[in-house]
Amino acid sequence: MSSNSSNENLTSSVPISLPTVIVGLSFLSCCLSIIGAVVIFATYCLVNVAKNQTRRFLVYLTIADLMTAVGNLIGVVRYALREETEYILERKEMKYNCTVTDSVCFVQSAVTTFSTLASFFWTSIIMIHILMTLITQQEWSKLANRVIYHIVSWGVPLVITFLAVWFDVLGEDFFITTGPWCWIKGCMEQEKVINWMALTGKGWEVATYFLTMTFYLIIKFYMCKKSLRFKDRSQNHLREEDELYIMIFFAIIILRVSGTIRFFIAMFKTSNIQKFDDAERGLLYIQSFGDSAQAFANCILFCIRDTAVRQDIWRKIRTCVRCGSPDEEERARLLQTAVN
Repeated sequence: MSSNSSNENLTSSVPISLPTVIVGLSFLSCCLSIIGAVVIFATYCLVNVAKNQTRRFLVYLTIADLMTAVGNLIGVVRYALREETEYILERKEMKYNCTVTDSVCFVQSAVTTFSTLASFFWTSIIMIHILMTLITQQEWSKLANRVIYHIVSWGVPLVITFLAVWFDVLGEDFFITTGPWCWIKGCMEQEKVINWMALTGKGWEVATYFLTMTFYLIIKFYMCKKSLRFKDRSQNHLREEDELYIMIFFAIIILRVSGTIRFFIAMFKTSNIQKFDDAERGLLYIQSFGDSAQAFANCILFCIRDTAVRQDIWRKIRTCVRCGSPDEEERARLLQTAVN
C-alpha cells in the first residue's frame, strides 16, 4: 500500500470521538496507578521487613510504571480538552504532511514509549532474580548483575526511544492500538506503523509474556521437584511473601492482553482507518483501564496482599494515632484543669 493511499484512508472520514466512559476509565486508571506508586514507595521506605533486593527491583519497576501513568494521564487530559474543530483540521493536515504533530503529543509518546519498555525489562529481571536466587541458594543479584540490569533496563528503552524520535514516528496514532493517548503516527504506511509499534512496544511486550511465563513454569517445576517453599530460602534473601512476585506474570497479561489483541487485529486490517466493531470496542474499554494500571495492580499484590507489609503499616498507623492522642492520665489531668 502506498503512503498516499494509506493517508487517504486515514483521513477520508470524520475523526472518531471516543466514548466518555473510555476517557473516564483511562483517567481513573492513571490516578489509581499514581496513588499505588506512592504507596509502594512509602512502604519501601517505612517497612524494613520488606526491604530486600526483590522489593528494590519493584521500586525500579514502579518508577517506570509511574512514568507511564503520568504520561498517559497527560495524553488523556490532552484528548479531553481538545477543540474538536482543531482536531479535525489536524487530521486533515496530516493527510498532506505526516510530520505535523503537537509538542504535548510528541513528548507524551516519547515518555510512555521509554517507560513502558523499561517496565517490561524490569518485570523480566524480577523473575530472573527470583529464579536464580532460588536455584543457586544465594543472593544472585550482586553489584555486577545490578549494574547490568540498570544498563539494559534503562539503556535499551532509551536507545529505542531515541530511534523513534530520530525517525520522527512519534505522534497522534488516532487510536490504532491505543486509548486516548498518543504513540506511533497513524498517518504513515500501515506496514511502517505496525513495524514501529512492534519495535517500540508490542514486540517486547509479547516477548515479556512468553519470558515471564517460562520463568513462572520453571520456578513452579523446581519448587515441586525439590519440595521447596519460599520461606525455606529466607536465609538467602527471599521472603516467604516474595512468592507473590512470580504472580506478576499474570498481572501484566491480564492488564495488557487486550491492547495486544488490538495490535494483531490492526496487522490484518486493510487500512489504518478506525471503524470499531463491538468486539474491538470492548477490547478498547479494557485496554483504556489496563494499560495504565500496572502500578495499581502491583500495589494490591505487593502491599495489600503482602501480610508482613500490611501488618507493619497498620502497626505504624496505630502507633502514630496513639502518639497523637493523649493517654488516660493526660486526659484526666486535662479534665481536672478544665474543671478548676
